[in-house]
Formats: sequence, C-alpha cells, structure tokens
Amino acid sequence: MGKLRSSKTLKPPTNYSGSKDKLLSQMVNYFPNRENVNTFYDVFCGGLSVSINTDYQKIIANDIITPLMWFYKNLQNAANSGQVDLEIEKIMICRVDKTSKEDFLNVRTSFNKTRDPYLFFALVSSCTNNMMRFNKKFQFNQSFGKRTVNDNTIQKIRDYCEVLKEKDIFFTRHNFMELIEKYPPGKNDFVYLDPPYAFITEAGYNAYWSKEDEENLYKL
Repeated sequence: MGKLRSSKTLKPPTNYSGSKDKLLSQMVNYFPNRENVNTFYDVFCGGLSVSINTDYQKIIANDIITPLMWFYKNLQNAANSGQVDLEIEKIMICRVDKTSKEDFLNVRTSFNKTRDPYLFFALVSSCTNNMMRFNKKFQFNQSFGKRTVNDNTIQKIRDYCEVLKEKDIFFTRHNFMELIEKYPPGKNDFVYLDPPYAFITEAGYNAYWSKEDEENLYKL
C-alpha cells in the first residue's frame, strides 16, 4: 500500500481539469510501497498532483503539453536555486487583468506564436473554468473566464516549490510511446497511467489524444 507525502494534499496551481488531488487518499491504497519502487512514472502527469502528493522520491513526470512541462521545470529550477520570488515576479508580469477580455486575447495570440510557459500559465489562470483547450492545430482557444492569478494561486506555487525541492523529479515532454521507448521501466519501477478520456468526452484538452493513441496505449 502506498502513502501520501503529507496529510495536507496540495492542489495544482493550474486548477488542472481531471486532477486527482481529491481521490488520492483512496488511490494510494492500490499503489505499491515506496520501498518497493525504484522510479515512479507519472506518464500523463497533467496538474502533477499525483507526483507531488505521493511519497515517491525518484519520479519521471511526463506530459506532451510542452509549455506545461516547461512551467514545472522553471518552478523546479527556481526552487532549487532559491529564486522562487523572482519566478513569481515573472509569472505576475504576464498576469491577465481579470476585467479585460482584450488583455486575455492579446496574451492568447502571443502564446500561440511563442508557446511561452509564462503566457501559458496566465491563460490557464484566466480562462473559462481554468480549463485549457486547444484546436486541432494545437492553438489555445479557450475563452476568457474573468479570473486571474491571485494570492491563492501564488501560495499554491510556493507550496509546489517547497515539495519540488524535496523530490528528484525528471520532467519530460514525450508521447507516451516515445517515453517508454526512451526510458524503459525496469522490474521495480511503477508506471502510473491516467490518459485523456477520448472515448467518453469531446473536451478541448483532448486535441492531444486520438483513437490511435488509445489503441496504442492498450497494446503497450
């Protein structure tokens, strides 16, 4: 039986759709003990709530959404170098005014050209329901949600950074098949798979998932 890192479950600063932070206390009952696991593979890490909140120390956290993974990597670098305040300043520079749809659209246009992780976080923090959504060209197309980065968001970032200092997390940005091929798990590694739900929903974040992906996952 696995364990949670702490009795306080951290919620993702991204308010990530599908986050398992509320279910983890039940899920870990089916996870192996930390002592029996060399490396924990969080193959579709999303909001990172599983990697952050379980007590596994050596982790491969992967997601195909590149700006999301760069955002986490930036937080990790800031945490390890004692530059969290500076990182928060960079995040706040890109913050969208919660009363300005024009501001949101300008940030969205810039992000679709640059894939900048700070602009990405600004969009996710200010869009409708905080739910990232992409079209088939993988352009962010979610609408303005009249919300923004606030004090609660910043505290979540600080909490994540504290845990990132404790853990040995290797962030990657691969298709799940490429990940397993490049970093094949060993006998005592634990591979956790929580893919998008392509067959039961047409949610916008599933632009990164196809029927072929689903079939390949079953084969894998």
